[in-house]
Amino acid sequence: MEKFHLRTFSIFLKKAKKGRCHMNLLERIQPDRCALLVIDVQNDYCHQEGSCSKRGNDVQGITAMMPRLRLLLDQARNKGITVIFIRTEHDELTDSLAWNSRYGMMRRRPASELSCRTRSWGAEFYEVEPQNGEIILTKHRYSGFVGTNLDLLLKSLNKNSLLFTGVATNICVESTLRDGLSHDYYVTLVEDCSATYDPQDHNSSVRNVQKQFGIVTDSNELIGSWNS
Repeated sequence: MEKFHLRTFSIFLKKAKKGRCHMNLLERIQPDRCALLVIDVQNDYCHQEGSCSKRGNDVQGITAMMPRLRLLLDQARNKGITVIFIRTEHDELTDSLAWNSRYGMMRRRPASELSCRTRSWGAEFYEVEPQNGEIILTKHRYSGFVGTNLDLLLKSLNKNSLLFTGVATNICVESTLRDGLSHDYYVTLVEDCSATYDPQDHNSSVRNVQKQFGIVTDSNELIGSWNS
């Protein structure tokens, strides 16, 4: 009897594995299954007058990336791709002691250097914005999955493949991408529509994603595939 159950279970496993497949890029970007995430493209992170620039971060890479992101958004919308804007907001209700001490010590910055305070100019979108009906999701940590209903939204929309764009590649974009994989989504980084303040940090994050977490592509490949 035990051998029979083992044999039956073995047959079940083979059938289950036969139904699985590796999803290539073309399959991942089909409108019925994918969503394009635009992460933290906000004034404080991207604008020359934003708090990150005022703290000495170089935003030139972000400025150079924006035309590609705008074009990708236009093409995605034309193809019926679901677009989700994810933004960060911080205030006294969500800034815990652990969060404020994440660098190893409490940093007391002047108000002008605090990023994306709730309802501030710094928290507004930078050069791109949602169209009517597009989802805006607000987060309070690096990952768009932490403390939000992103997973529920995606499952309700029947989306199992995510395209990642935005700022910063090595912080909020990669954090959300990693959590996306941990939630069993197919994850793809659009590397030329993501940017950060140091090219080395961007390149390291791209290599990390490529080696461990998902597919890396660029806007030309995506647009070419959609229009082929």
